[in-house]
Amino acid sequence: MLKKLLSSITGQILAVLLGLAIVSACTLDSSAKNAPGLSLANTNWELQKLGKESVTSDRPLTLNFDDSRLTGYSGCNRYFGSYTGSGDGVFSTGPLGATKMACMGEKSLLEQRFIEQLKKASQYAIAHNQLHLLDAERNILMMFSATKPESGVTK
Repeated sequence: MLKKLLSSITGQILAVLLGLAIVSACTLDSSAKNAPGLSLANTNWELQKLGKESVTSDRPLTLNFDDSRLTGYSGCNRYFGSYTGSGDGVFSTGPLGATKMACMGEKSLLEQRFIEQLKKASQYAIAHNQLHLLDAERNILMMFSATKPESGVTK
């Protein structure tokens, strides 16, 4: 019966479709294993843009992630807090704390804007060694470049 089915046109088409389905399933499974999720854990970033403006500072503003905590330098102070980031790009911060170094003028304004934008972020995207933090409408709030971990800093 199988020989009769395979000798018919319909049987041959079914055999080809079955073969393609098997190859396709194997390919999808393989790519799912090799494609990394969007993970923030154990990554370190240096601020390049705040909104559409490039950021220049005598000391770079940073954002560092471990498994559930974030830390960094915001222009005058070191800050810290918790975050959640899912593999599909959803992001949020918990309450943030910071040191209380005196800060005036441009640095103070930059730090305030940085922390405000960090709190507003609800999505993220990573591509080409860049991290984009986005608001709910997918507007870019901040853009970071990947960097190496800071030496001597404990999280």
